[in-house]
Amino acid sequence: MIKTGIIILAHGSRGERSAVPEILKRITEGLKRYLSPETRITGASLQFNHPNLDEAAEDLINEGIKQIIISPYFLFTGRHITEDVPENIVNLQKRHPEVQFTLTANLGFHESLIELMAGNIIQASPDLSPDITTLPVAPDKIEEQSLKIVDRILSPELMGNERTVAMRVVHAGGDPSLANLIRFSPSAVEDGIAALKKGASIFTDVRMVSTGISKRLVEGFGGSVICALDDIPAAKNKDQNLTRAAAGMYRLDSKLNSTIIAIGNAPTALLAVLDMIDHRNLRPALVIGMPVGFVQARESKAALIKRSISFITIEGTRGGSPLAAAAVNAILRLANAK
Repeated sequence: MIKTGIIILAHGSRGERSAVPEILKRITEGLKRYLSPETRITGASLQFNHPNLDEAAEDLINEGIKQIIISPYFLFTGRHITEDVPENIVNLQKRHPEVQFTLTANLGFHESLIELMAGNIIQASPDLSPDITTLPVAPDKIEEQSLKIVDRILSPELMGNERTVAMRVVHAGGDPSLANLIRFSPSAVEDGIAALKKGASIFTDVRMVSTGISKRLVEGFGGSVICALDDIPAAKNKDQNLTRAAAGMYRLDSKLNSTIIAIGNAPTALLAVLDMIDHRNLRPALVIGMPVGFVQARESKAALIKRSISFITIEGTRGGSPLAAAAVNAILRLANAK
């Protein structure tokens, strides 16, 4: 059942050969990969092309849709965004008080757009790529140079220990787009450092995460690295319809209190932790939630962000064991340096 209508709103352009309708069609089709199937996505133009905003909204309303989200495909916040579009929405709301209208932010300034533009420029002139060299790089300089490149990618608003952790995660992933997806709860890194200094152990969802964590540093603080899959039979727990990672988290239960939980593979493990937080009063010191994939990964991390606990996560489908381990190791190094 379609519950929500989404209108991608472009400015529009004159002329019979306007490319706007085709561009909007490609955008709306592309968005379907990322949004719930319970949404109906359509394009509209503010002027010159059809359907316009009113026409697109009326079409959705005629289908019985009671919630409409309008997302402007605009780069700049000019009068169209500040005056014309809000005025259109007010008029629509007056005609249809039973419908909820929501206006999102326009594209505007976003780091990913800068990355795209830089890519276009380098494609046109490869010699403009930073640090381009065909000479061998000394082994002890590779990481140093990589981190310098990552540091330029990160937003200047990301500072202090959070920046240090983010640098390590982006470096481990080799993916500049991660820079815009990492999310920290307030004091997350500091809470992790404090827990480690008290001897907190680190629990992981899979062995690949635990293998990547520096056990020497953890043991130096008096803690240990434990995988939830340890002592779990190879067969899935069919009676409860749980994955092994989720069953492992449930088995640990109160042992997870005041610890650091690092999840880099299984969304079901993260959902199990959140269930225990909600219904068993579980209180870990920090949850590093970075499961990867297309089934429940995005949703589990979105649910984590809504909890009033300390967390570090990566929005969307990206993630993985190397990234979760990199976040843990960055916090370990920060704790060891203090």
